[in-house]
Amino acid sequence: MMVALGLSCQARRVPSWMNELPKAGNSTYLYVRESGEGPSYSQALNQALARVMQSTANRIGQPFDSQKINESLQKGTGYEVISRQYNIPINKVDEYAVPLKNGSYRVYVLCQVAVSGNVQPQWETLERAGESSNWTSLAKSAVIPGLGQMGKGYYGEGIAMLVGEVACVGTGVATFFMAKEDIEIMKDYTTGYADFAAARKDYNTLRTTNLIAWGAAGALYVYNLVRAFTMQPKSTDRLVFEPSLLMTPQGMAPSAGFAIHF
Repeated sequence: MMVALGLSCQARRVPSWMNELPKAGNSTYLYVRESGEGPSYSQALNQALARVMQSTANRIGQPFDSQKINESLQKGTGYEVISRQYNIPINKVDEYAVPLKNGSYRVYVLCQVAVSGNVQPQWETLERAGESSNWTSLAKSAVIPGLGQMGKGYYGEGIAMLVGEVACVGTGVATFFMAKEDIEIMKDYTTGYADFAAARKDYNTLRTTNLIAWGAAGALYVYNLVRAFTMQPKSTDRLVFEPSLLMTPQGMAPSAGFAIHF
């Protein structure tokens, strides 16, 4: 049997709730994040959901049989059905899967859970984490250039963006006031010809530098906004091993593929 090696690249959007849990919109529920691992995606997801159910049941004082819960999940029973059967109020709002090096999966789930057993939760819709993160980063970088990039984990680029913007604006302001001094010298009727010529030459240089500085500041600011909105949050899983299939002249063959996430 032929085995092929392949290299694949794919973008991965890391939801913002992986770093910070969102705030509940009302006092009847709260957010929890759990993870599970398994040889398949569905098994890892079931383990993560079972952990959410167990932690919620323990917190609100509901009876919980972990073996029955796991068996029900493995049979394909929806977590919503199990949640109602055992009176464990949870609402899954998002999930994020990470392929591991050994071919298995780690799945993270974000769920809304009831604050207590005697309160009827009022579930609310959560924006897709990537979209919320992009708009939030755009707003941050609109106020302070580079802040949106830092919020997505690109601290080096964010700091460079901020320093570059400050340098451009600072140069623009400094050359503006220095050019004004040269104008005052040229306006002074007591100024000699040599001083007038030197001031005029200096003024032309400062004026050109001023225009370049403000142009660069504007271009950098726009680029800063575009980057803050479009760049993906950093993921810690940069290079992973993923078994897959690859088309060969003899047909489909197992492929030992490496996926680079960026």
